[in-house]
Amino acid sequence: MKLTLADVQRCLGNAADEGQESVAIRAVRTDSRAVEPGDLFICLPGEHFDGHEFAAQAAKKGAAAVIASRLIDDAGAPVIMVQDTVAALGRLAACWRDICGARLIAVTGTAGKTTVKEMLSAVLSRKFTVAKNYRNLNNQIGLPLSMLRADAGQELWIMELGISHKRDMEELAPIASPDLAVITNVGPGHLEGLGDVEGVARAKTALLRYLRQGGSAIIGRDYPALWAAACEIAPAPIGFSADPAITDTDFAAAFLGGAGSEGWGRFRLRTPEGESEFDAPFAGDHYAANLACVAAVAHQLGLGRDDVVAGLKTLVPDRQRFCCRTVGYCTVIDDTYNANPLSMAGSIRTAASMAGDRELVLVLGDMRELGAEAAMRHEELGRLLRGIELKAIFYKGDHFADVARGLGDGMKPVKVTGPDDFIAGWRELSLGRSVALFKGSRSLGMEAFAGALCRELEQHAGEEA
Repeated sequence: MKLTLADVQRCLGNAADEGQESVAIRAVRTDSRAVEPGDLFICLPGEHFDGHEFAAQAAKKGAAAVIASRLIDDAGAPVIMVQDTVAALGRLAACWRDICGARLIAVTGTAGKTTVKEMLSAVLSRKFTVAKNYRNLNNQIGLPLSMLRADAGQELWIMELGISHKRDMEELAPIASPDLAVITNVGPGHLEGLGDVEGVARAKTALLRYLRQGGSAIIGRDYPALWAAACEIAPAPIGFSADPAITDTDFAAAFLGGAGSEGWGRFRLRTPEGESEFDAPFAGDHYAANLACVAAVAHQLGLGRDDVVAGLKTLVPDRQRFCCRTVGYCTVIDDTYNANPLSMAGSIRTAASMAGDRELVLVLGDMRELGAEAAMRHEELGRLLRGIELKAIFYKGDHFADVARGLGDGMKPVKVTGPDDFIAGWRELSLGRSVALFKGSRSLGMEAFAGALCRELEQHAGEEA
């Protein structure tokens, strides 16, 4: 970072004090424990802690200045007063982006945001130096911090935006002010704060109001509510699709099945350059839509279909995002980072496709933040499972009865509360070649179940050896 304290003052709408032009800011911090000499410390209010209480600690560690929204006695460093420190963090990030002159791609959607961001990074890095959020640091604090960590030499910033309430996008979008806005899809996610699927579409497409002059909107065509809402704001959105029934788009992809290697799939991709098939280190119908999306963005930035294919072959799957690992007789699929109805259905269908003639076990947890639709959406999940050949279903969460009701008179799910009772149930199955999918909302901690199974399988393999 090459900001001075004078730059910070001007970014926040203040006049720079004498001598501040010579004070270089090394980094921006919101955690006093991470402060190093020359850092700028921003006092953020929190549910359990208030950063104002740690301003003096940050100053003792060498903070060049402190940004605060209330008076601090004996701070020990220059204090820049603002009305709202979270808003000040956002303004500072937007200002830094303008100073750097970087182009910014904003990625949002109900599902697949982080995956698309990582895929874009793998592809666009072939032509540009790229910055991106770490994992899903995508809210009113994570987004600006990610932008402030970007380097002035990085030409393209790929930033994920996550929302859960109606006004969130109006706070995030001005910070990003994108050159390209990407909306992957909409579905029943965060309904507690966004109302219904149409409300999700309206909230997501608010991003398009903040496109920079000459900017482009890349929108999923497979979601009518999303496409309609986008067309009301953007004059000519660019669509992408994984639905063979949609033929009026230049960017389309299809999942053709597993490719033999662990977690790999075969895809068909169509762009204005033509059509081709290739293998990639991911699998599933939901990845086909992501692939078409990435191809559409790449095309806008001057990269061709061959660049997309070559870039995606280098992609390293993120842990907890449909990460496949074969241990002994079982392929363990860890897709535990989060869950909503859209991503849950995609993961289950893909796991079933990968299983083939092997036995399939699902280890699932509640999908949170669905508001008044929670019971209905979990019963809907149960109905989805009726049409899939399964060896067993283990379930953790408050909506066990709703899922069981959706399943009807078919297979009965097994209720589990932790890894120990799950492993006890697993041992009773006497499985042969099998596939096990783990998925649930972040707060359920389903990764502990996946880890327990891997240890069980490793121990079993060791005993056999």
